[in-house]
Amino acid sequence: MSVPFDPEVVEGLRSAKRLRGEGAGGGFAFDLDLSTPALAVAIHAGHHVRDELLCLMQISEKDRLFEEDPATDRMIRGAANAVWGRDSRAEYDLNRSPEQAVPLAAEQFWGVQVYRKAPTRDMVRRSLEKHEAFYRFLGSCIRVLLERFGVCTVYDIHSYNLSRQIEKGIADPPLFNLGTSLLDRSRWGERIDAWLRELGRISIPGLATTVEENRVFTGAGELCRRLTGWDRDILVLPTEIAKVYMDERTGVLHEERVEAVGLGLRRAIAAHTPPPNR
Repeated sequence: MSVPFDPEVVEGLRSAKRLRGEGAGGGFAFDLDLSTPALAVAIHAGHHVRDELLCLMQISEKDRLFEEDPATDRMIRGAANAVWGRDSRAEYDLNRSPEQAVPLAAEQFWGVQVYRKAPTRDMVRRSLEKHEAFYRFLGSCIRVLLERFGVCTVYDIHSYNLSRQIEKGIADPPLFNLGTSLLDRSRWGERIDAWLRELGRISIPGLATTVEENRVFTGAGELCRRLTGWDRDILVLPTEIAKVYMDERTGVLHEERVEAVGLGLRRAIAAHTPPPNR
């Protein structure tokens, strides 16, 4: 097993019945009971930027919010095991390699210049330390789940902007998109198809539920790449939700839809998770 971990965190997870808290520096938060081999993560849910960087940024708060995945933390909280980001991806992106995680150039952030003045090397180092701390914590959780259950399914939950996909010429983007380009279908095909079916059962008021595979995103981000490289018994399911639950540009949430998506996702995860074999 080549899963990175923090020995103290692993020991704490092994002994705790339920563990809630936040990571060092507040970059992520978690709520875990480790009673099932399922781990829900929402790495782009955060909006926080630390003060020493915020004063250097030229990107507006509204434009930051447009690129983040608002409320995806709320959608997974209540699952047996949940970990979510609290920092903005404009500070560092957990779905990119450390070399590309801090958006110092516009091409790293959809053509938007994040900084008017570049952060210092020490500032960048502090951001990357939080990036690495997240993955070490996630590795610690997964290590314990693999010890207990032999497998671990990671539900990698994101949201996406419909307007951007329509501008690209994609007609009728799906409500849910599952990216499987990095997954071994010969090994995980039944589990992948079962997750697609569970997503299709989610009901949101006033909307038709559509589910597609690799239509708008292919799931080739750092989290899926890194975790699937750790151990062959880790299945990552990069799942994108269209931002039908909010106004993309203003950030105003449609609360009824947020609640419906969250309830549907949590039920889908519970239904998809195989019963524990201890």
